[in-house]
Amino acid sequence: MYLMVLFHLPGGYISVSKAIGVIAVYLRKMFFSNMRSLIIYLFIFNFISTSIFSQVFPREHDTLCYRIVGFTFPEHPKASGYLVEIASGTFDSPDSFKKCIIKTVQTNSGRVIAELPAFGSPYTWRVNAVHNGKKVTSGPMYHFTIGSSLYVDTNQVRVRVTAAGQKYQDGYFFMDGSRAMYNMRGEPVWFMPELRGALRGNSMIRDLKLSPKGTITFLAEGDAYEVSYGGNLLWKGNGGKKQNTDSMEGYHHELTRLSNGHYMVLGFEAMVRSRARIRDSSMKQVRRDTAAMKAGAMQRKARYGTINEYDEANNLVWSWNAGKYFETQDMSVYNRLNGIPEYDVHENSFYFDEEHKVIYVGFRNVSQVLKVSYPSGEVLQAYGKITSDNSISQNLFCGQHSCRRSADGLLYLFNNGCSITAAPRVTMLKEPVAERDTLAKVWEFECPVAPFKNLPQAMPNRRVLFSSGGSVSELPDGAFLVSTCSPYSMVFIVNRNKEILWSCEPEKWNIAKSEWVPLQQYRTSMIDGPDDLAKLIWNNIGK
Repeated sequence: MYLMVLFHLPGGYISVSKAIGVIAVYLRKMFFSNMRSLIIYLFIFNFISTSIFSQVFPREHDTLCYRIVGFTFPEHPKASGYLVEIASGTFDSPDSFKKCIIKTVQTNSGRVIAELPAFGSPYTWRVNAVHNGKKVTSGPMYHFTIGSSLYVDTNQVRVRVTAAGQKYQDGYFFMDGSRAMYNMRGEPVWFMPELRGALRGNSMIRDLKLSPKGTITFLAEGDAYEVSYGGNLLWKGNGGKKQNTDSMEGYHHELTRLSNGHYMVLGFEAMVRSRARIRDSSMKQVRRDTAAMKAGAMQRKARYGTINEYDEANNLVWSWNAGKYFETQDMSVYNRLNGIPEYDVHENSFYFDEEHKVIYVGFRNVSQVLKVSYPSGEVLQAYGKITSDNSISQNLFCGQHSCRRSADGLLYLFNNGCSITAAPRVTMLKEPVAERDTLAKVWEFECPVAPFKNLPQAMPNRRVLFSSGGSVSELPDGAFLVSTCSPYSMVFIVNRNKEILWSCEPEKWNIAKSEWVPLQQYRTSMIDGPDDLAKLIWNNIGK
């Protein structure tokens, strides 16, 4: 079907096909006398048709990946307002269309946002221009479909709200475990479509969130991506996972678009640690020589991490290597309790405090957070106490994720803890303000989940982390959005008075067990309200 759009001529609204036909006849008479005039004619024809077509969205036969739709259309010079009518189904007859209208929304401009009821459904829409309550004219009908995905099929994946908070009823949130965005009633409103040649239906997504530019960023299978609201690829990191079996390659854990438009992401850089005494014969050897064997030692790749900053043209403009810091330290203090060296410090989060030009970067397996000066890369502080018996102190935090800085200048993190008998916590810490001061815990909230009280105690010479991952982020009112991650799935909002203001349980249907089971998240992120939602929609309209 030929796409029909509204175009205003002195006689009123007509289709673009008729409008362009009239213009074409006029231009042909004027300009067809020579080849130069033909080129001018083709340019003007293309410009007019392109600019008119771009004003209408959803376009004819579009397939969308969201239920909250931004409608745009040309404005009528004699109209004081517009009624956008939306019908469920595909119609060409005005009478049939009228019988199936499910929503009518008013607007004073050529755009409006409307939430539609279902994924996997076709829709028809049109615009009525009105003036002083009377209809001036009706536009043509357009047809589009809202697609579907396993992740928004509520028979397969659901978000069960366990505490409804009226304060956040206008908010939305992303969950990377389900590759989708939800309203606060737990209803899916957007899903991540497959990206041809990059993202598949079973790809694991991490760190799905809204960027300052109103786009969506995430990580998948060692690569970093930015997409539009429509799911179209806008940017991809140029140093992602290579085509080999080395797991210490690619991007991981966290990707953030900065206020200047740059991208900052965690990466890997494997380094060979020297003078490491190995007592576990199952460890993979990287390099061995006779002298080292005789000394009872060998060398092995250590898994550190990097922070990489790219500009919008994908040029690497800054980087920091954690290995260069740790290799200058006495690594024996990071040994596990049985004496085995810790070869994976497990870099798992960063937060760039752009105002103060410092980056906080977390390392789970050594329970430390480093404070790094930007752009010098100097490590200003190492937070996380190491005890004399080479074990990590649990006084402050252990196995942490998602370290951030609050609006009032405190550090906060998701504290997994190192005990199988304790639930994970959200911990707030005050940084030292003088050289003689130390990091101090000032607030803590225990997540309302059941700890592993019925499991046997871990062997005393092994470090066992039964809770891992997790995220926490501060909301504009000072409360925290928390995702408990593996092995839990609870997501909740808690205020500084330790009151749960909203909570939900993401679940998936287990066919083998015929029951709902927890759907684990890595990170959950918030869209605070209508303003951020509108930014997401309008900054990416048609993309």
